[in-house]
Amino acid sequence: MQNLIKIAWRNIWRNKLRSLAVIFSVFLGLLGGILLASLSAGMLEGRIHSFIENEMSHIQVHHPDFVGQKEVYQTIAGDGNLLSGILQMEGVKAATLRTKTHSMVASATYSSGVQLLGVIPEMENKTTAFSKNIMEGDYLNTDDKNAIVIGKVLANKLRVGVGSRIVLTFQDVENNITSVAYVVKGIFETYSNMYDEKNVFVPLDNLNQHLKLENEFHELAVLTTDVNTLDIQLEKLKKQFPDMTVRSWEEISPEMRYWIEAGGLFTYIFTIIIMVALAFGLLNTMLMAVFERTREIGMLMAIGMNKRKVFGLIVSETILLSFIGTLLGIVAGYISIAHLSEKGVDLSAFSDVMKEIGFDTMIYPVIDQTFFMLLPVIVFVTALLAAIYPAVKGLKLNPAEAIRE
Repeated sequence: MQNLIKIAWRNIWRNKLRSLAVIFSVFLGLLGGILLASLSAGMLEGRIHSFIENEMSHIQVHHPDFVGQKEVYQTIAGDGNLLSGILQMEGVKAATLRTKTHSMVASATYSSGVQLLGVIPEMENKTTAFSKNIMEGDYLNTDDKNAIVIGKVLANKLRVGVGSRIVLTFQDVENNITSVAYVVKGIFETYSNMYDEKNVFVPLDNLNQHLKLENEFHELAVLTTDVNTLDIQLEKLKKQFPDMTVRSWEEISPEMRYWIEAGGLFTYIFTIIIMVALAFGLLNTMLMAVFERTREIGMLMAIGMNKRKVFGLIVSETILLSFIGTLLGIVAGYISIAHLSEKGVDLSAFSDVMKEIGFDTMIYPVIDQTFFMLLPVIVFVTALLAAIYPAVKGLKLNPAEAIRE
């Protein structure tokens, strides 16, 4: 077997140009596949990170009926003392309370439906780091009176800026229609145009006053220190709020879990597509090698090399060519991802498209380490399959006729 590999190695370099072309094609194919898969995974991870840590948090607590109906009266009783107790729980990084209601927002030129959120500015910022999204004006303070923060997309449609007045109309807990004039204190911009257009923020105490709620809220959002211990905090909160609905981010947004599963599947599907393309290239190359060496193969069979060794010789050449390209591709891919994962890939040139689909413009490529371990196996299987047909063609040669060619 060792001698067979040595012969295969020498045969590869008898036609250096062709061998280098095959190696280079394998190298480029794998490098491109690794980079594309890592970019896709990085985009998905960034979206999930933004969605969980900057918008939804790991755990949310609601009134059971509020999950489906979202009526103003479907509240949870509690105040700052309740929040203090949550923050003292082991494994809790941050937490905040929110009041939510549907509202109509109107300016002199435009009106639209939005979700009006009453937040505790300091706690909201610790939980979602929302203040970093402010691009114009200032973030909210707890004692602000009728101050509001709106998204850039909504501000453009309303044709308002910082200091402008807008009117919000909503229903209070007594089913009375209330219209309140708010002054735009700040304008924010996130990764998603839809989120920026459909969400506006005011201080929780201010909104509760207009909704005629006292020490009540609609949503408790909890951010944990470690997502791996999420189940522990989930069970604690379920015991603390036995009559309420306590859900993890996966239960609140199951499509995110499907995205994760689909993202991992996409990586391997794309890799297989690349391997199929490379398999045809390898098959064509080895067929050419067999036809060019018809006389040589015939001579080897005439002097006693059995068909098993001839088959092994052709397969060995194919596998060696593939693995040289694979090794170079994996090394280059690993180095590239290590560099790009720190620097990031700036897609701000496509910011309009990215924000329409809800993705950040700065992507940090990532890839599962097991992918690098499985890649040689995938390449080996591909090379083996690609070598079978050329090897069979070589075995069908008649030694006497091959020598005369």
